Formats: sequence, C-alpha cells, structure tokens
Amino acid sequence: MPYNGQVNFAGNEVKMKFTEYIRLNNPSENIIIIPQLENQPDIEAKNKKLTITFNEELEENTTYTITFNGAIQDITEKNDSVFQFVFSTGDYIDSLSVTGQVKDAFTNKPLKEILIGLYPKTLEANFDSIPLKYKPTYLGQSDQAGTFQLNYLKSGVYYLFAIEDRNRNLLYDKGEGFALLAEKEFKLGPDETPDFDLRSFKETSKEIYLEDLNFTFPGRVEVILSNPTDSFSISSNLPLLQEETGQRDSLIFWLEKSPVPKMKFYVELKGEKDTIRPVYKKIPDDIETVKLTQKNNIKKGKLLPQENLQFTFSEPLLDIDLNAVHFYDLDSQEVKIDSFQMNLRTLEFNTAGSDAHRIVIDSAALVSFYGRVLDKELSFTFENEPADYYGSLIVTMDTTFSMPVIVHLLDNNGDAIDTVDFNQKMIFSELIPGNYQLRLIFDVDKNGEWTTGSLADGREPEKVIYNKETIKVKSKWEKEFDWVLTPK
Repeated sequence: MPYNGQVNFAGNEVKMKFTEYIRLNNPSENIIIIPQLENQPDIEAKNKKLTITFNEELEENTTYTITFNGAIQDITEKNDSVFQFVFSTGDYIDSLSVTGQVKDAFTNKPLKEILIGLYPKTLEANFDSIPLKYKPTYLGQSDQAGTFQLNYLKSGVYYLFAIEDRNRNLLYDKGEGFALLAEKEFKLGPDETPDFDLRSFKETSKEIYLEDLNFTFPGRVEVILSNPTDSFSISSNLPLLQEETGQRDSLIFWLEKSPVPKMKFYVELKGEKDTIRPVYKKIPDDIETVKLTQKNNIKKGKLLPQENLQFTFSEPLLDIDLNAVHFYDLDSQEVKIDSFQMNLRTLEFNTAGSDAHRIVIDSAALVSFYGRVLDKELSFTFENEPADYYGSLIVTMDTTFSMPVIVHLLDNNGDAIDTVDFNQKMIFSELIPGNYQLRLIFDVDKNGEWTTGSLADGREPEKVIYNKETIKVKSKWEKEFDWVLTPK
C-alpha cells in the first residue's frame, strides 16, 4: 500500500513487495521523493519488502512521486532497479510536465547531471534568495544530452533554476554553475508543456583569493588565483623563479634547486601572509631514469614564415654550451648563428632569414637546474615556409543586429586567435592553414567582452552563438564563407 497510481491515499507508509530478496544502495541519495519533504522518512528493506515511513503529514490534494535511481538491488545478482512510483493524496494524479535543455552559457555544450529545481511562487522570499535558502519542491536532473523532464506537476506559478550542486545539498552555493529564467517566473496550466533553454554560468566575483597551489615533480609550483592581481608574492626555503605564462591569475614558478624534504611556501596576498606545506605530487618511482626532454616549433620539417627556431624543455635550464650547438645549410656546411635567447625553459635561435637548414645539439650540451643533461644528441632539419604560405578567410553575413556583436575566430583548439566587431563582411588574414570556427557574442552591456549572468540582478548571461560547420582554410587560398544564422 498504496499501489502505483493510487489516488486519495491517506496513510503514512509506502510498502512494496518484490519477487527477489533486496537490499538498499545509498537510499538517502538514490531515493528521491517529490515534492520534497521537510523530514527525512525512515526507509527499511527486509527480505523481499521495502517500507518507507513518512515522518510528517503529507500535503492534501498533492501528487507524490518516488524515484528509485538504482537504490534497490537484487541481493544475489546486485542488479540496480531504476523506476518511479506515483500516488496522490487527492482524487487525481497531477499530469503536467516541464521539459528543456541546459547548456554551458559560453561553450553551448550540453551539461549532464545538473539539478533542475522548480519552486512555487507562493514562497515568501526574494527571488535572489530562493535557491540559496530553499530546496526545490519539484526536482529533476539533466541527462547526457543536457535534456530534462519534470513530470506529475501541479498547476501554478513557478520559478525554475538549474544548479550544478557539486555538494548535493539541493541548494545553490557560490562557485557552482547556475541558470535562471530572465522572466523569473512562468505559469503552468492544463494543455501546456513549457520547454526551456537554460544557459548555465558561474557568477563573477571581484574577490581575490588563492584557489589552489600545486607542487609537482621536479620542482614546479603552480598558483591559481580567483582573479588577476599584483598583490601576490610567493617565496620558499629554496629560491624560486617565475615562468612567463601571459596570465596574472595562473602563475608558474620553479625551484632553482632540487626540492628538499618538508618544503614550505610562504605566500602573501593583499598584505596577509600564510605558510603552505603542499603535497609533492607526480614523483616518479625511479628518479634516476627521468630524462630532460624537449618540444620544438618545427611542424613536418617547416617553420612559419620568418619564425625563429624555438625549443621548450621539460625543466628550467641552468647552462648551455654553445660550442656544442651546430647549424648546417643545405650543402651540410656549418652556419654560424650567434644570436639566441634563453628564458628559463625556452631556447630561441635567430634562424629566420639565415641559411640554417639543420641543427645538431650534442649530448650533455644542456644542464637543467636539477642536474639533468641531454642523454643523446638532438638533430632536426627545418626550413621556413614562403611569405605567401598563409591563407585568408572572408566571412559574410546577411544579417543585422540591434546591439553590438563581437566576433571571434577560433582555432582547432577552441582558442580565440582574432577578434573583430561584427560587420556584414569580415576579413581574417595571415591564417595558418587548418580548421577554424566562428563565435558571436551579443555584447548587451557594450563592455567589449562576454558578460556572465547574475542571480541578484535576475540577469541571464550574454548569448553566444557558434557556427556548426568547420571552416577549412588552405595555404595560399582565400576562403569565402557565408554564415547563415538558423533558428534552433
């Protein structure tokens, strides 16, 4: 009692009988009762019977759903059962539904396992405090495609929020992904199945704090700050050198010598000092076998037009023996390249415009801070691409907008390599041959960048659109692309 689909239920227990012996699997998380209850019910599995005892009076004229998300297991085969049980304390089962999809507001990628919460407008609370203080009356979760459906709903006026809910407390906590409706509320009635596109964002904060500090082999210190700042400094019981990252909120430092036991780092942020003893990570089982390795900018034997030859090593460099570095031309005659730059882990040789065609670096020519040397000779052939190597892209759009629009050209890694203001004809020049994508940002606040949403202001994030097809740009070719925006 009751049976699935029963109406006018007046008891305080739900009992179910199964054909096999059962056991519970984390019932507090995997048994979800909607609408949410104030008090956690007592749940017991004994032999082939499950009993749920409510510790409060159920609401009158209300449809309740109990979702078993793998909470019931066959005691012998351990098969998870996923099913839903429905009953009503009134004389009918509520049958209204809400559907939709939740995506990342910036990337437009679907988000799975996002909490979808429905809250009645009858709550006596300010809009911006509802998901912070109240658990949803009705709830669901997005699937792999980001889609969701909430069933057996009662007619009324509701608020709808999507919450990342990392700590599974059914509340919105700062730092979690979040989505809201710009119109704030919606009316749900008979013959209606609202379908919502929710765009999840993380609210920006000007607060500056240390998010993370990682200390990894062989002596790399990574500092992640919540926001860029000039008020941060770090020191240690060994000297530190900073690696240039081009960012002020993601900082990389290296110890000048091999780490010593019980390393300490002293950080200062906004005038406050702290001592950190991080765990030393990624230590290989046999340090003696670790080698000094390198990456370079040669792609299939080629360098970009007028690009210098560059090497990046796995560890900071202490010294280089230039007499052990040799350049040769096409006739294997040695070429003198005197000018070079060494910056912590990188070596750049001024080869652009020279006759250099091959480089040979003798073994042991380089020494790292930690005493490691090249264990074998390095040899590479290369040449610069001609000046007309690059391609270009002309983008046309037979569209106008009532607000400023920012256009990004993205490379194959999704990084923005060029930015222009929208025009019906846009030209991107000197492009490396490869695959590209376009992104539009509707710059509502006219600040020249994407702006996230705000719960306090009831504001959705600025809309972002990507072109769906990959744009292939070829060397020495001018690619024309007509971008037609299509409705969802």
